[in-house]
Amino acid sequence: MNCEAEISFLCRLMKNYGVQTLRFQRSDPPQIDLGLRDSIHLVNLKSDFFVHMQPRTMYAVDDALLCHYNALLLPDTDEVLLIGPYLTQDVTEQTILQLMDKLRLPSGALTILTHYYQQLPVIIVNDTMMLGLINTLADTLWGEDCNFETHYIESNTLSDVTRGEDPAFLKKIMDAADLKLMEARYEAENRLMYAVAHGHTHQAQMMISHANEHVLEQRTMDSLRNIKNYGIVLNVLLRKAAEDGSVHPLHIDQLSSSMARRLEQLRSPADALKLFSTMVHKYCLLVKNHSMKNYSQLVQHVILRIDADLTADLSLKSHADFLNVNPSYLSTLFKRETGMTLTDYVNRQRVEHGIFLLNATDMQIQTIAQYCGIPDVNYFTKTFKKFIGKTPKEYRQDIRGR
Repeated sequence: MNCEAEISFLCRLMKNYGVQTLRFQRSDPPQIDLGLRDSIHLVNLKSDFFVHMQPRTMYAVDDALLCHYNALLLPDTDEVLLIGPYLTQDVTEQTILQLMDKLRLPSGALTILTHYYQQLPVIIVNDTMMLGLINTLADTLWGEDCNFETHYIESNTLSDVTRGEDPAFLKKIMDAADLKLMEARYEAENRLMYAVAHGHTHQAQMMISHANEHVLEQRTMDSLRNIKNYGIVLNVLLRKAAEDGSVHPLHIDQLSSSMARRLEQLRSPADALKLFSTMVHKYCLLVKNHSMKNYSQLVQHVILRIDADLTADLSLKSHADFLNVNPSYLSTLFKRETGMTLTDYVNRQRVEHGIFLLNATDMQIQTIAQYCGIPDVNYFTKTFKKFIGKTPKEYRQDIRGR
């Protein structure tokens, strides 16, 4: 097939939205939907559905549980591309109760369905966006001038096997839902930690954007306390991810403590979701700016001493004496691993701290120079201009609009 790259791209895009994609022979369809759909016995998406699929046809399937799918036969093959399930609306408890009443489901299904919907991605926009993506793929597969059909399939019923008050049957489905929910949550957490540990900001932001107050695990009746608890867990996961990214606890602890304080100050679930995004962003930046995984032990010690106190004696001799190594060897090693001399590295860190103070405070430039470890304001000004291209005074005037 000549469109493998396009299909692979679409599958990766769907994965970023949390949407499952499957490719399989239509004569041998896999177990669909995290194992739960097979237990619930939906009338759609059984083997006979795939067997009777037609070429050059897009299938848009809406099922009785508000789930959406898209499916097509790949050109010149007997292989199916299935996308879904996904939701196009937030599913609240009220929505579930209305659905249960409509489908005449037993009361025990409430917990099952609540857990089930926690596993599904929500494409809030609407399914038109999703269908547009699929149609674009169809144009690529079959050519823009090639007519293809779109079949809309909708079911509002469940099979009779689902109904009834059989406690053993309901418990079996509930146990499967609990297990799959737990597995899905741990998998999502591991993927998030991997993204943060590697400083992949956009990927991590995409993952955390899928979290919302309707799908977070409910541990208390207080929605705000519940989401704060989730934030505490998230902060611990992100802290561990930063550590896996070779960031020293000196930096991690400062950010972690700051985020913990902000979590306890939250006043609404909506504010919490915004803070979660901020947390992910800041931890990713922490890894990008402070990861030392590519440095030797000696250079890591030097960088840590610099970060710990910019006002200390950070000369080559001071570092060499502290580490009990030859100054010439340390200088060569540091430049080879960082790409700059120790003096330039220290001065750059001091200038970056100066930029922060110029933005965040009204302190006089001479005071800022001292806080940056350069008591001589003239030398500080000269060093600042070397790295930034303007003096501290000019920089402050520019950011404040003169």
